[in-house]
Order: sequence, then structure tokens, then C-alpha cells
Amino acid sequence: MKHRNLASERVRIGLTQAQMAERLGCTVKSLSAYETNERPLPTELAFAAADIFGCTIDYLFDRTNERA
Repeated sequence: MKHRNLASERVRIGLTQAQMAERLGCTVKSLSAYETNERPLPTELAFAAADIFGCTIDYLFDRTNERA
């Protein structure tokens, strides 16, 4: 499943990949792979990212255009 909003939301709130990776508890390399859809985003990280961004999981995975 694609999660192209991951990078745009990270940029929207002003975090670098390093800062976001630290908040999620993953490496920058892993975060980069999630943002470019090279690797699937683990469920627990998807929930954590949605909480950080204040959006729904559906929005994060580009299943809806509505953030909340």
C-alpha cells in the first residue's frame, strides 16, 4: 500500500528525516524507504506517524484526501 503523504506531512510540520526517524524510533534509511514506498510502513509506525501529524491512517496511506 502506498503512503505518499508520509513525506509531505513530515515537511508540512517542519521535521527533517532525522528528526522524524527519531520520533518514530527507526533509522533515517528506513524512513526514507517508507517515504519512497521501497518498503511497507509497519503498522505501529503508521499509527505513531498519524498521531504526530494529527491525521488519520487512511489519509497517511492516501485512501482519502481528508486529513481528519
